[in-house]
Amino acid sequence: MKKILFVAMQMSTHTVRWINQISEAGWDVHLFPVNYLPVHPELRGVTVHQPWKVVHPKRFLKNLIKNPSSIFGRGTSQDAKQCPVNSIFPLPVLTRWLPYLNGFKRVSLGESDATAPLMYGPVVLARLIKKLKPDLIHSLEFQHCGYNVLKAKEIHGPGFPKWLATNWGSDIYYYRQFEAHRSQISRLLRNLDYYSCECVRDVEMAKELGLQAEVMPVMPNTGGLNLDLVNSLRSIHPVAQRKILMVKGYQHFAGRALTALDALERCVVELKGYQVVVFSASPEIFGRVEELRDFVGIDIKVLPHASHDVVLRMFSRARAYLGVSVSDAISTSMLEAMAMGAFPIQTNTSCCSEWITCGKSGFEIPVDDPEAIAIRLKRVLADDELVESAAAINWVTVQERLDQKVLKEKAAGFYRTIFSKEV
Repeated sequence: MKKILFVAMQMSTHTVRWINQISEAGWDVHLFPVNYLPVHPELRGVTVHQPWKVVHPKRFLKNLIKNPSSIFGRGTSQDAKQCPVNSIFPLPVLTRWLPYLNGFKRVSLGESDATAPLMYGPVVLARLIKKLKPDLIHSLEFQHCGYNVLKAKEIHGPGFPKWLATNWGSDIYYYRQFEAHRSQISRLLRNLDYYSCECVRDVEMAKELGLQAEVMPVMPNTGGLNLDLVNSLRSIHPVAQRKILMVKGYQHFAGRALTALDALERCVVELKGYQVVVFSASPEIFGRVEELRDFVGIDIKVLPHASHDVVLRMFSRARAYLGVSVSDAISTSMLEAMAMGAFPIQTNTSCCSEWITCGKSGFEIPVDDPEAIAIRLKRVLADDELVESAAAINWVTVQERLDQKVLKEKAAGFYRTIFSKEV
């Protein structure tokens, strides 16, 4: 049985949605996490490799009395639904110590400013690779995961396994503008055996930076959607009658939710009768949301942390979706909005042009011009024919390109293709 070792952010829903597509496809699937945080509870069919076996203080004493040897080597989670856990070093550690051990020392991952916790860094990863002997290493994301594998490859030396790297949203598009990251990205790309991404745009950029590896089929990094469920939800509320506007709330190195909120302030008249719902909100925007509500008069609220299903249901009640960022790949939120019939308004710093036609099935907007964004938003709020037509067009696109069953098979095809070359 072929072994696949993922190096990925173990708490990320993107990681979960990708790995769960292939975890029951007949391969031996493993995961090396990036820090001490817990593994996402929805991850299935994967053996997780921690630097040491993690034990809870009360369970530690109880298990030690019952079976002293149980604290060493291989162990499983107390929750049968969770993934098995392997320890790379035969030592236990109490959960209360983990934050201190994780932050005790960080190590450089190369010429950029990227670092990793010592015990989740390249030396430990290289040790695991020599011990596990995977047939393929698949890193999901570049700056935390791909750089880690690159450094581990240098430590490992000859005989390193085949390596597939997937770049997420901003991994190349954003970080290539920084000289040290650009150099490290180029080294990473030159060391790959296989490359995958979700934008045709990123394939071309990768080649410009030195990629010569085989490129896997371009597809969304989070897989597809259950179209039966989507169709049952999206048809409940006619698009032109919907009175909710969904706004992505990220305000960080790439997200520009504050610009989105500035655009909303310019639409105060047109937003009468609408409710604005801000999801995935960063702490920086809460004050601005309160200001728009209390002093400008916009009916706006922040959606507390919600499950994927809840967000989908909110999109099924939304007339439009607004996402503003300086960098992205194909925004998963935009795809979900399209699927649910909400009109997508997305910054042109993503590869949204590969999914929508500006002015027909969505709007591309500039990242730093709230006035231009407001003009587009006013059009969407006023034009029933536009949003209804766009919903019909986007549903065809979703059926053709976002079917969960089709993309699950496509993802599994990555590994079949790679392993077939080794026969």
